[in-house]
Amino acid sequence: MMTVLSSLTMVASDRAAMRVKGIGSMRQKLIDRIGDQIELAKAAETGQSFQRVKYRRSRDIESEQVSETVVKTRVRPWWTEDQDGSILLWVKYGNTNLELAKGKPAIRIASREQLVPALETVREAVRAGELDKQIEGAVAAFKTRFRK
Repeated sequence: MMTVLSSLTMVASDRAAMRVKGIGSMRQKLIDRIGDQIELAKAAETGQSFQRVKYRRSRDIESEQVSETVVKTRVRPWWTEDQDGSILLWVKYGNTNLELAKGKPAIRIASREQLVPALETVREAVRAGELDKQIEGAVAAFKTRFRK
Protein backbone atom coordinates (compact mmCIF):
# COMPACT_ATOMS: atom_id res chain seq x y z
CA MET A 1 0.00 0.00 0.00
CA MET A 2 1.45 3.36 -1.04
CA THR A 3 0.93 6.33 1.27
CA VAL A 4 0.83 9.96 0.26
CA LEU A 5 4.10 10.71 2.05
CA SER A 6 5.91 7.90 0.27
CA SER A 7 5.58 9.88 -2.97
CA LEU A 8 7.96 12.49 -1.51
CA THR A 9 11.72 12.18 -1.20
CA MET A 10 12.81 12.08 2.45
CA VAL A 11 16.33 13.15 3.47
CA ALA A 12 18.29 13.59 6.70
CA SER A 13 18.88 17.28 7.24
CA ASP A 14 20.07 19.64 9.93
CA ARG A 15 18.36 23.04 9.89
CA ALA A 16 21.41 24.77 11.37
CA ALA A 17 23.58 23.46 8.53
CA MET A 18 21.27 25.11 6.01
CA ARG A 19 21.84 28.63 7.37
CA VAL A 20 24.17 30.85 5.43
CA LYS A 21 27.45 30.99 7.32
CA GLY A 22 30.87 32.45 6.91
CA ILE A 23 31.71 34.16 3.67
CA GLY A 24 28.18 33.64 2.36
CA SER A 25 26.66 35.84 5.05
CA MET A 26 29.45 38.41 4.70
CA ARG A 27 28.89 38.50 0.96
CA GLN A 28 25.13 38.97 1.47
CA LYS A 29 25.74 41.85 3.88
CA LEU A 30 27.86 43.61 1.26
CA ILE A 31 25.26 42.93 -1.45
CA ASP A 32 22.57 44.48 0.77
CA ARG A 33 24.70 47.59 1.40
CA ILE A 34 25.42 47.94 -2.33
CA GLY A 35 21.65 47.75 -2.88
CA ASP A 36 21.27 50.67 -0.46
CA GLN A 37 23.88 52.63 -2.45
CA ILE A 38 21.99 51.92 -5.69
CA GLU A 39 18.76 53.22 -4.14
CA LEU A 40 20.61 56.28 -2.80
CA ALA A 41 22.08 56.99 -6.24
CA LYS A 42 18.66 56.64 -7.91
CA ALA A 43 17.12 58.97 -5.33
CA ALA A 44 19.93 61.49 -5.85
CA GLU A 45 19.28 61.48 -9.62
CA THR A 46 15.66 62.49 -9.03
CA GLY A 47 16.51 64.97 -6.27
CA GLN A 48 14.94 62.92 -3.48
CA SER A 49 16.38 61.59 -0.26
CA PHE A 50 16.76 57.94 0.72
CA GLN A 51 16.80 56.34 4.15
CA ARG A 52 17.13 52.64 4.85
CA VAL A 53 14.23 51.18 6.82
CA LYS A 54 15.01 48.84 9.69
CA TYR A 55 12.68 47.26 12.21
CA ARG A 56 13.45 47.35 15.92
CA ARG A 57 11.72 44.95 18.26
CA SER A 58 10.85 45.96 21.79
CA ARG A 59 9.10 44.06 24.56
CA ASP A 60 6.77 45.61 27.11
CA ILE A 61 7.93 44.27 30.49
CA GLU A 62 4.49 44.27 32.11
CA SER A 63 2.41 42.73 29.32
CA GLU A 64 5.20 40.73 27.59
CA GLN A 65 3.89 42.16 24.32
CA VAL A 66 6.48 42.35 21.53
CA SER A 67 6.12 45.24 19.09
CA GLU A 68 8.08 46.29 16.05
CA THR A 69 8.82 49.90 15.30
CA VAL A 70 10.14 51.30 12.04
CA VAL A 71 13.51 53.00 12.34
CA LYS A 72 14.90 54.96 9.42
CA THR A 73 18.68 55.15 9.19
CA ARG A 74 20.79 57.48 7.13
CA VAL A 75 22.78 55.99 4.27
CA ARG A 76 26.04 57.76 3.52
CA PRO A 77 27.19 57.77 -0.09
CA TRP A 78 30.28 55.77 -1.03
CA TRP A 79 31.09 58.23 -3.80
CA THR A 80 32.25 61.78 -4.25
CA GLU A 81 32.59 64.06 -7.22
CA ASP A 82 36.17 64.69 -8.29
CA GLN A 83 37.52 68.07 -9.45
CA ASP A 84 37.27 67.12 -13.13
CA GLY A 85 33.57 66.17 -12.82
CA SER A 86 34.10 62.44 -12.66
CA ILE A 87 32.86 60.33 -9.76
CA LEU A 88 35.12 58.41 -7.37
CA LEU A 89 33.40 55.34 -5.91
CA TRP A 90 34.66 53.29 -2.98
CA VAL A 91 33.29 49.91 -1.96
CA LYS A 92 33.03 49.63 1.81
CA TYR A 93 32.60 46.70 4.13
CA GLY A 94 31.63 48.23 7.45
CA ASN A 95 33.83 51.29 7.66
CA THR A 96 36.69 49.76 5.66
CA ASN A 97 37.33 50.64 2.02
CA LEU A 98 37.95 47.44 0.09
CA GLU A 99 41.05 47.42 -2.11
CA LEU A 100 39.67 46.39 -5.50
CA ALA A 101 43.08 46.12 -7.15
CA LYS A 102 46.59 46.33 -5.69
CA GLY A 103 46.85 49.85 -4.23
CA LYS A 104 43.59 50.98 -5.88
CA PRO A 105 40.58 51.26 -3.55
CA ALA A 106 38.45 53.55 -5.77
CA ILE A 107 36.63 53.30 -9.08
CA ARG A 108 36.61 56.33 -11.39
CA ILE A 109 33.32 56.82 -13.21
CA ALA A 110 33.01 59.35 -16.02
CA SER A 111 29.57 60.71 -15.08
CA ARG A 112 26.78 60.44 -12.54
CA GLU A 113 24.62 58.54 -15.06
CA GLN A 114 27.12 55.66 -14.97
CA LEU A 115 27.05 55.38 -11.16
CA VAL A 116 24.11 52.96 -10.87
CA PRO A 117 25.42 50.61 -13.61
CA ALA A 118 28.85 50.62 -11.94
CA LEU A 119 27.31 49.72 -8.58
CA GLU A 120 25.31 46.94 -10.23
CA THR A 121 28.51 45.59 -11.79
CA VAL A 122 30.21 45.61 -8.38
CA ARG A 123 27.21 43.79 -6.90
CA GLU A 124 27.51 41.08 -9.56
CA ALA A 125 31.24 40.76 -8.80
CA VAL A 126 30.43 40.26 -5.12
CA ARG A 127 27.80 37.63 -5.98
CA ALA A 128 30.41 35.82 -8.10
CA GLY A 129 32.82 35.80 -5.15
CA GLU A 130 35.43 38.07 -6.72
CA LEU A 131 35.79 40.19 -3.55
CA ASP A 132 35.78 37.36 -0.99
CA LYS A 133 39.46 37.81 -0.11
CA GLN A 134 38.99 41.56 0.46
CA ILE A 135 35.87 40.97 2.59
CA GLU A 136 37.68 38.43 4.75
CA GLY A 137 40.60 40.84 5.13
CA ALA A 138 38.26 43.62 6.29
CA VAL A 139 36.59 41.31 8.81
CA ALA A 140 39.98 40.11 10.10
CA ALA A 141 41.17 43.70 10.51
CA PHE A 142 37.99 44.52 12.42
CA LYS A 143 38.41 41.52 14.73
CA THR A 144 42.01 42.44 15.59
CA ARG A 145 40.79 45.68 17.19
CA PHE A 146 38.97 43.64 19.84
CA ARG A 147 41.71 41.16 20.66
CA LYS A 148 44.02 41.71 23.60
